Amino acid sequence: MTLRAIEREFSEILTGQLKELSPLNLELHGPLMAQIHPQIIWGRLQFEHNPDQELPQVQIPGWHYMCFGDISEAVSKYQDIQHKLVGRPWTVHQFLSDGHEAAIIDFLEYGAVVVSKTSLKAAQSNPGVHHFTLPHWLSYVLGHELWGPFGKWTRFHQRIEALLNKHLLLEGSSTVGYYPLKPKAEKIATLGLHGTSIDKAYLLVLPWSFSLSALNKLEEIIQQEF
Repeated sequence: MTLRAIEREFSEILTGQLKELSPLNLELHGPLMAQIHPQIIWGRLQFEHNPDQELPQVQIPGWHYMCFGDISEAVSKYQDIQHKLVGRPWTVHQFLSDGHEAAIIDFLEYGAVVVSKTSLKAAQSNPGVHHFTLPHWLSYVLGHELWGPFGKWTRFHQRIEALLNKHLLLEGSSTVGYYPLKPKAEKIATLGLHGTSIDKAYLLVLPWSFSLSALNKLEEIIQQEF
């Protein structure tokens, strides 16, 4: 398949996802992303149409990494790394904030990565689509455009916390992408914001696909209902 044909298929997939918008799943164990990120879609198409191509190394400043098809393979190759997490925005933010030197990040159906601030011992990974998708995805996940002073998640968190504090809805401590609300907030589920009732709170956990339009919807609903 030619590059032009791949680009056309890529565009069709992105357009199709926009037509399939559904209520916001902000549950504790919800999907990592409601709409698959373009980096992953592009990598999958490259793998499907040219799996034997030689891939250039994606450099991630400050980090060394290895990609695997699943968490069990990553753990078996790096048994000495104790810190493990499911790769959601709030857990990645916590990992970066805590200054851990290394971790195994489970991106569930998309594969797993081992990241370290120091060089990693060589460990061969079984070939697969994760070699095409995870390096670019990890570069995005750890990037300044998400976590810098004006990054997406930094700005989103400032707006959400200000909103929830204004309406006195927080129940305990929040962090980027993780918001325990007072039980009365459960009524927002009927308006398309599905969280999790847990420990006498209504918890909202944001996926990677949480967008500016989703943020606007959240703000509108909170302002109307409380």
